[in-house]
Formats: sequence, C-alpha cells, structure tokens
Amino acid sequence: MHLKEFLLSKIFRKHVGAALLLTIVLLWLTMLILSFYTHRGESLAIPNFTGMTMNEARQVAKKMNLRFELEDSVYKADRKAGTILMQKPGAGHKIKSGRMIYLTLVSSVPGQEEVPKATDISLRQARILLESKGFAIGRVEFIPSEFNDLVLDQKSKGATVLPGSRLNNGATIDLVVGQSGGNFETFVPDFTGLTMSEVLTLLKIRHLQSGAIQYDASIKNQSDSMAARVLSQFPLADSTIFIPAGSAVNLNLSLGAKE
Repeated sequence: MHLKEFLLSKIFRKHVGAALLLTIVLLWLTMLILSFYTHRGESLAIPNFTGMTMNEARQVAKKMNLRFELEDSVYKADRKAGTILMQKPGAGHKIKSGRMIYLTLVSSVPGQEEVPKATDISLRQARILLESKGFAIGRVEFIPSEFNDLVLDQKSKGATVLPGSRLNNGATIDLVVGQSGGNFETFVPDFTGLTMSEVLTLLKIRHLQSGAIQYDASIKNQSDSMAARVLSQFPLADSTIFIPAGSAVNLNLSLGAKE
C-alpha cells in the first residue's frame, strides 16, 4: 500500500482519532488532578491569631486545615508573655487550605539592644534614633548651654549610658538637652583626682557639661569609666574667671590616677 493510500485509509483515521481522544482524556485527567491538589477555587479567610496562646492557635489552625510556624519572639512589656503578637499573612487575608502562616510570639524575657550615640544631635533626631532601636524616651532635662537643643547626655536609671552598651529592649533612656538664651555664669572647679561619677555630680552643681572625654587603655567598660579618675582637664580650674553656664569641660581619665 502506498503512503497516500494509507493516509486516506479508514485504519489511519481511526488511529488518529483514537490518539486525539486519548490525548484529550489525559489532559482532562491532569487538570482534574491539579485542581484537586491545589484546591483551585477554594480560599479561606485567615483568622486573627493575635492574643491567642500557641495551643489556642493550634486548635483553630487544625479545624481550618491551616499550618503555622513560629517565626520570631519579641518582648513587649504591655503584652502577655506566651501570646501571639503578629502574624503573616494578616487576619482576613485569603489563602488556600494547607498554606503556612508565620507567627511572632511575645517573649517573657526582654532581648537586649545596643545603645546608639544619641548625644551631639538635636532632641528630635535623638528621639527618632532611640525609638527606632526600640528604646523609650523618658525624662527630658534642660540645662543651660551654649548649644541650644543639643543632646548633651543620655542616661538610664540616673547614670550615663555609653554608646555601644546594651540595655533591655524597651528600656527608658532619659536625655539631658542644652538650652541657651540665659546670661547665667559659673566657674570651672578642679576635677583632677575625682571619679567620673563624682565629676558628673559636680558638673551638674556648677551648671557645666562634660565635653570631649579621653579614656586611657586601662578603661575597658562602662563600670571602669565611672570609677576612673581625672588626670587633667580643660579649661583649667579657676574660681576667679566666670564662663557661660552650660560650657563644656574636656577631661582625660585613667583607672591608675590617684586621689
């Protein structure tokens, strides 16, 4: 039989028809299986898990055939530890059954954050910087200074907190801010031999502020810096010369300095 005769034969047409029918059936079965596997057309509104415990969330997720995974834990003083703080996707979002939801839990232990340098910038900038790191702004104290609206010191629980030290997330930081405009004057006392802790008290009494502070190699941490003693200062001590209140005094400190 010639090729032309075979292509026009009933046997060839039957084979082609059967192949086309089989292809259509296979495609239909494939689409049906995919539709069943992906739950096409089925969607669920995610419930609000925030405020629930993990056990409560697990029960709700099981009923709705949803899965969840604990993504992170964050300390919040105003939220109950062990409850869900956030979820992704958010409540009300439409998803398919069996999809994953990521949860953030309220931790019972506060994490710690590194304290940034919030001095030598404006009060507004300091607020933004500290709050972006998770700290709360406490008391803002204004003192006479030649630099208006400049943050002169940052404190935690009454003590100066150095940049780079670590505090609990959400800890309160108080700020000391300069305020110019007055004509009050004071004099520079003798700080040599005093500890930094004593210096800070005397600076406050005399309405002065600490300027550039140089620490020698003996000082390793914040505790050392408070116990270190003044080797030298600038301006030099002089009770006969008066300077504007809020002026800065530069200090050199060492743990080896004697009283």
